Amino acid sequence: MKEVLLEAKGLTKHFDVSEGFFKRKKAVLRAVDGVDLTIYAGETLGIVGESGCGKSTLGQLLMRLLEPTRGTLSFAGSDFLALKGEALRQKRSDIQIIFQDPFSSLNPRMTVREIIGEPLKTHRLAKGNDLIKRVDELMDAVGLDRSYAKRYPHEFSGGQRQRIGIARAIALKPKLIICDEPVSALDVSIQAQILNLMVRLQKEFQLTFLFIAHGLPAVKHISDRMAVMYLGKVVELASKDALFAQPMHPYSEGLIQAVPIPDPTVRNDKKWVTLEGDLPSPVHPPSGCRFHPRCPYAQDKCTVQEPALTEKEPGHFVACHFPLEKTRKDLM
Repeated sequence: MKEVLLEAKGLTKHFDVSEGFFKRKKAVLRAVDGVDLTIYAGETLGIVGESGCGKSTLGQLLMRLLEPTRGTLSFAGSDFLALKGEALRQKRSDIQIIFQDPFSSLNPRMTVREIIGEPLKTHRLAKGNDLIKRVDELMDAVGLDRSYAKRYPHEFSGGQRQRIGIARAIALKPKLIICDEPVSALDVSIQAQILNLMVRLQKEFQLTFLFIAHGLPAVKHISDRMAVMYLGKVVELASKDALFAQPMHPYSEGLIQAVPIPDPTVRNDKKWVTLEGDLPSPVHPPSGCRFHPRCPYAQDKCTVQEPALTEKEPGHFVACHFPLEKTRKDLM
């Protein structure tokens, strides 16, 4: 049986915002709105969705960089939200993050050795020659020459900077690493190198990844399961093979079919789902199913009743009133 590492139930984050010409009217931005999520030890769970759907906010909630408005969060069998002070600081060593921008996430006034060694010093795990040795080992693990240890971030390429960020993230041997779009700022060839590095490090250090990204090919390459987010909610959750072979939510279909096919001789005879219109405002989300204004299969029921995330097939969850292809054909 799989070991549950992290479990979120009803996780919600609302922000108070001002709107109107004079900014006097108060409103609520529903960045994350009732997310249920389980991450198993040793797996990579990918999260995809359009910009503004709440992916990064969810990642920050899971490691308590943001405090949730409501909901529960357990990590390694304990109530993560109940921890305070020193207990929280100690537990945080088990959850690390790799940031999207490999330059702004590194202190420009610190050398590579200081950046990678900072978590070890903060948690009092190494000092002196032992610290230098640990940093050298981490640089070897991510493919950086030890002679670079005294250099500064501006002296490196984007891919090398991200390797520095990865070395810092694995320094404490965490149980979970949240990867917030770690390859989106890199060239395609460098993306492949970083993804392959992460796959290797996962096996070597027995890591668990939450991988947040826009690009479906990158998420498919590294993930075991995938969650699709739309306007603050998870609308589909399945293994990557099941999701790409038979997506049940129209939004998932649209995202997958939007990925360019590199071979022009390949013909796709499937009916295409076109994602028309823009992402609605999280301040004023649509009633019922939040995707219904853009959905080609939407019915009256979809405008008034919000679908729950339910298991339609073993391990395949979807929040849609008409998730099956044969049901949709009857609507067309």
